[in-house]
Amino acid sequence: MRAVVAFALSLATAAPVAADWSRSFAMPVDYVGELGTRFWFGRAQTKKNLYDTSGSLMVSRLDYYDMTIFTGEAYSRLDFNTGWFIKGYVGGGGLFGGKLKDEDFAPITTPYSATLSDNKSGSMFYGSVDGGIKLVRGPDFHVGAFVGYHFMREYVDAAGCTQTATNPDICVPSIPSSVRAISQTNNWHSLRLGLEGAVEFDQRWKLTLDAAWIPYAVLFGADSHLLRIGSGFGDFTGPIPEDGKGWGYQFDATVSYRFNDWISIGAGGRYWHVEAKGHTHFEGRVVGINAQPQVVQWRADHFGGFIQANFKFGPYPLFFN
Repeated sequence: MRAVVAFALSLATAAPVAADWSRSFAMPVDYVGELGTRFWFGRAQTKKNLYDTSGSLMVSRLDYYDMTIFTGEAYSRLDFNTGWFIKGYVGGGGLFGGKLKDEDFAPITTPYSATLSDNKSGSMFYGSVDGGIKLVRGPDFHVGAFVGYHFMREYVDAAGCTQTATNPDICVPSIPSSVRAISQTNNWHSLRLGLEGAVEFDQRWKLTLDAAWIPYAVLFGADSHLLRIGSGFGDFTGPIPEDGKGWGYQFDATVSYRFNDWISIGAGGRYWHVEAKGHTHFEGRVVGINAQPQVVQWRADHFGGFIQANFKFGPYPLFFN
């Protein structure tokens, strides 16, 4: 509540600054910067629904779920005196634990099959860069808009296979967890359009919100059914390429405490969602079968909490002034 009151009071103070748009398009004179590190602990799920060539009949579903995120990232920000800003981060780490549930549906697979495998060595790498402008500014708060690019590479690697339904042919007897079964690599490229806001209160505390809509996302992936790669009829010749286009959203929120003019620590949470619809390209990759592309839908969800520490520097004059 105190943060809301501080935000409202700052809005009234900042109104004249918000109206002075001529300053925004002048040559910037100086800037203030931030450098920080962040550790993210959370959960992840990524799954796909595979359909026939028409997209009307579901053939199978692979759900990598209950994975634990543990990543480290570096982030930075530059704020210019004209109200423009640049911000970004890059990070990576592991996706630990979790399961793969692999389902195959009738009439393509009869009877229905459901198998479980262990996620062994998942990982993710991600980064984002945004540029924007503060629409409203006050001495202790601002609201800004930005546009940016986000990249995420996700790798999951499932081992072992146990039949949990009634199909007598798939993973019967069970395959031990020492044997790699399926791996998946997905590369997501996303356009970010968003709003950010920050408000300081009690002279030390700061609340920061970042909300981005992803109106356009592109997926490039590869599915490797490792136990089916071979030279026999119906085997795969290698990884199966996948692609798609879609959308998503991302939310980040942070509460930080400033020890002095330079050092702050904080904690926060985030939720990322992205999904796409496209094709799995079996053509030319199935031994003895004239396979065709099949419709596929992918979605990925990542959420959790993080802790961070950052160093603030400036203001410094720009080198061309």
